[in-house]
Amino acid sequence: MAIEHVIALERAAGREAVDVSTRGYRYDIDSPPRKIEVKAFGGSARSASLPLEASQLAEAEEDPENFYLYVVDNVGRADAVMGVRVLHGEPLRAVLERARPSTTYWSSFRAAEYDAAERL
Repeated sequence: MAIEHVIALERAAGREAVDVSTRGYRYDIDSPPRKIEVKAFGGSARSASLPLEASQLAEAEEDPENFYLYVVDNVGRADAVMGVRVLHGEPLRAVLERARPSTTYWSSFRAAEYDAAERL
């Protein structure tokens, strides 16, 4: 939902936005000249941690002129409007300077396991 929302905003601004989140890019949306990473939150991202992958940090450092971080609030909430905050340039650099590595282990949740899991 967040990516679709941002793509609509980009197209309304006259840019040719394309979802590249499943194509191996280091960001979610290619909207030349912008390379946009989208972070979605079910509520407000105010004072929240922003999870960034090492590849995203590398892209931001390698192409700071074109890398943007779009933070989308209230994704999927029927009682609130999605809002987007855009970080670029110096504000983005300030956020990235505070980034600290953290180990996270990712495992696949296979369809059969999902289907067989207890429901509450």
